Amino acid sequence: MKDDRPELEIRLVRHGESHANLEAGTLHHAVPQLEGDHRITLTDQGHQQARDRGRSIGADFIKDALVYRSPYLRTRQTLAGILDGAGLTENDVRIFEDPRLRELEHGFEGDWDTVADQDDLRDLHGKFFYRFRTGESPADCYDRVSSFLESMMRQVERKKKARVLIVSHGLTLRCFAMRFFHLPYEVFDVMDNPKNCEQICIAGTGTFDRPAFPELPMNSRWIIDGLRKRKTKP
Repeated sequence: MKDDRPELEIRLVRHGESHANLEAGTLHHAVPQLEGDHRITLTDQGHQQARDRGRSIGADFIKDALVYRSPYLRTRQTLAGILDGAGLTENDVRIFEDPRLRELEHGFEGDWDTVADQDDLRDLHGKFFYRFRTGESPADCYDRVSSFLESMMRQVERKKKARVLIVSHGLTLRCFAMRFFHLPYEVFDVMDNPKNCEQICIAGTGTFDRPAFPELPMNSRWIIDGLRKRKTKP
């Protein structure tokens, strides 16, 4: 029997500005290692970003989508803002909260200086492979995102859905894109992190113009919009 569903469209949204995204030393700046990464909240600006993103996505897409989110507080707040901006509430959609979409674990001891102190080791062993002390490597994140993607695609087929909305974290979404397109690990270093509440779209090749991201396979039936290369210093 012919499947008349539209081609799959996946929208990946990073959480809005959180207190951990504020400049270090400023008022209300939060340090995940000291306050618990999963408890970090959005700033007022982050809440507004989420509502704006909801208005741009629209209620029609959201109501027809499989909706997933990370269990961290800032992603819960972001999705709530997206729904509010689209004129919806959590009662209007079913939300699947999946721990595999959580932020990369940068380590649970010290502070951001502890993370920065490992930069030489990261350069030596590869930023994608280096595992932060008491934390994860991006490769670890990639593994759990791979598991999530397989589960998600089974659910897409089972529920006959063509739209997916995922609210997660910048590095996690980069790993999702890597896994979806089967990109080599070297691409991780040239991917720019999406800004707060930015959206990355994955859809069929006829959906939008092919972006200037040459690392994507040119013969893929899928294309990505919103993924940028990191700017290199002159």
